[in-house]
Amino acid sequence: LDRANDLGAHLAEAVLGLGHPTVTGVRGRGLLRAVTLSAPVAPAVADGALDAGFIVNAPRPDVLRLAPPLVVSTEQLDTFVRELPDLLDGAAR
Repeated sequence: LDRANDLGAHLAEAVLGLGHPTVTGVRGRGLLRAVTLSAPVAPAVADGALDAGFIVNAPRPDVLRLAPPLVVSTEQLDTFVRELPDLLDGAAR
């Protein structure tokens, strides 16, 4: 439980730390997180993420759900965070 909480906090801080204008917040607990967006691009971001090898979903047009497995590493989370700005920008086009 502590590991899931620590990794979830790391993920949330990293996503917010991007300072991307489309990201309005991160909510959730542990590794189950939602990235809230300022535009209804979540389905397109989820499609682009899948093409890039990341499994996320869009429960709402302006929300991305992240639910990585409990065995995920910090490096794997950081890889997703590094790709997220390109995914968001690509979805906005």
